[in-house]
Amino acid sequence: VAAALAALACLAVWPAWQDPVEWTPDALYYQARVLELRGDDDARDEVFHGPLAADLRARDPGHTGNDAWVEYNEPFYERRVAVPLAAAAVYPAAEERSLLYLSLAGYVAAVLALFGLLLLRFRLALAAGVAAAAALLPPLTHHSSFPLTDSWGLALETVALGAAILSLRRGLAWLPLWLGAIALLAFTRDSTWIPILAVGWVALRERSRVPVTLFATGIAAALPALLLFTTPVRDLLALLVNDSEPSADTSWGFIAGHYPGALVELLRANVGFLRRGEWYTALFLVGGVLALLLLVWRRREVRSVETSLMSAGAVLALGYVLAAPVFSAFRLELVFVPMAAWGVALAAERVAARLGERDGALARYASQLLEPRRMDRPA
Repeated sequence: VAAALAALACLAVWPAWQDPVEWTPDALYYQARVLELRGDDDARDEVFHGPLAADLRARDPGHTGNDAWVEYNEPFYERRVAVPLAAAAVYPAAEERSLLYLSLAGYVAAVLALFGLLLLRFRLALAAGVAAAAALLPPLTHHSSFPLTDSWGLALETVALGAAILSLRRGLAWLPLWLGAIALLAFTRDSTWIPILAVGWVALRERSRVPVTLFATGIAAALPALLLFTTPVRDLLALLVNDSEPSADTSWGFIAGHYPGALVELLRANVGFLRRGEWYTALFLVGGVLALLLLVWRRREVRSVETSLMSAGAVLALGYVLAAPVFSAFRLELVFVPMAAWGVALAAERVAARLGERDGALARYASQLLEPRRMDRPA
């Protein structure tokens, strides 16, 4: 089944494996970092002034073609060194396609990680079906087809959530997987705090050794990235609320004053994006998260340490998106995928349970096929 899902994922992004690389401003920063890690001291200038950025400079001279804008944004990418480091290692074989191939590999890894996560709670057929549905999400396939880090961010977030569930249910033998996923995620994307704070919520509710240990060690695993690379948070937020333009005023007052307008524009853009035909994305992401939260709220039998973790993750993912009020064509919203998939699976399970209450062989078969798996708590 895992091999079939991997094949489906490869087919879903098949053109990207062969087509010319499409560069975005973010991708250019990652490419510059790859060359820098390979010893090129003038990497940024070579990338942004070279042929890779030629089309972007022509289409967007105020940003990609503006040296001041490029320099202002560079510090926001310095911490995300994990994928560029891997790309630098494979560069002799793949050259300028290194980042793209890694992004596509991260997409396949994210689909398989999601399948593994769902298998911790749901039956094989249901886990495979939901993972396949997630693999075909247009924002996921689209953004994974660029030389970016989002696919690996999603894969590592999913692995971290799975490691947390395994530790909560089976004990701290799974702690190394948790620590590795968090440490790598901290050097890949800025979504590290979603699994860490979700575990913190479980620790607050459960008040037991395992979740407290996960929370404390998660913070410790994320610290090296935070200490080695300091991101100028106010400069970044001022840029985001100022229509992606650098601001001479980066005070908290400026940010607070411009945030409401930026948030309204983000909501308007996201609604417009969904209304322009992204119904499948809306059904899966929005519907899945709402199903998760509503079922946890209304159905006592659904509540467990897993649903507590995933519900907290959904709320934290919302905070993550709202903290960066800029339209990304649902690129930032990919952090919702694990929680949305969990909600979709829970909803399907409820439908199967209702079918099982009816007479008929098909209804009984569906009920048995989607019957939830059980996991023992550690002693």
